[in-house]
Amino acid sequence: MSFYLLIDMTIDKTLNKNETPAMFDNIANTYDRLNHILSFGLDKKWRYTFVNMLRFKNYHTIVDIASGTGDLLLKLQSLNATKYYAIDPAKNMLKIAKSKVPNAEFCISCAETLPIANNSCDLITVSFGIRNFNSINNAFSEFNRVLIDNGIVSIMEFSQPKFFLFNWGFLIYLKIFLPIIGQIISKDKTAYRYLQRSIIDFVNKVNVFDELKKHGLYKIKQKKLLFGTVIIYTVQKHK
Repeated sequence: MSFYLLIDMTIDKTLNKNETPAMFDNIANTYDRLNHILSFGLDKKWRYTFVNMLRFKNYHTIVDIASGTGDLLLKLQSLNATKYYAIDPAKNMLKIAKSKVPNAEFCISCAETLPIANNSCDLITVSFGIRNFNSINNAFSEFNRVLIDNGIVSIMEFSQPKFFLFNWGFLIYLKIFLPIIGQIISKDKTAYRYLQRSIIDFVNKVNVFDELKKHGLYKIKQKKLLFGTVIIYTVQKHK
């Protein structure tokens, strides 16, 4: 039996995602520090790349979903949109985001029921958040609803590297390093065990472009980072 299958057998297939807002509220104060440590500081470079890939057009209204503590929201300010929304179900995370970007409109909400009017925004962003959605299908349907025609969705999320050595390293990191460091700093073993399992479960099950296409959101480009362990997916809503 392969190493990957041994790990996959340990995944909790019945993760209760309704509990994730409370979980993220509990780790909000250490979340930014842990992101920097667990990514070896690369998360800052990834957000820079993410925003630079969006500079091919101008935007009026940007909706940042699963906004968390607002690190991406802060970088998105350089796009000089007229209005910014920060959407997240975890209120403590949004409190931190508001301290970084006070001029945005902050909404405590899940991605499946966005408090945004039909055809009212021209860019939706999600950074390392779609694997925590209760329903990717319902969330992407909402994306289509609130986007204007030719509006853009850009998503950054973990992916499974194709080359076996990188794949093994990725899985060892998730299985051993992430939960241990997460527990030491956040003192919350459950949260980082969930994050580990949610990543492995997601990369094994979900084809992001295929799911987006079902909702009229078609690929225009993608970019792989860190040997394919992270991918930026960029799509456009067709009329």
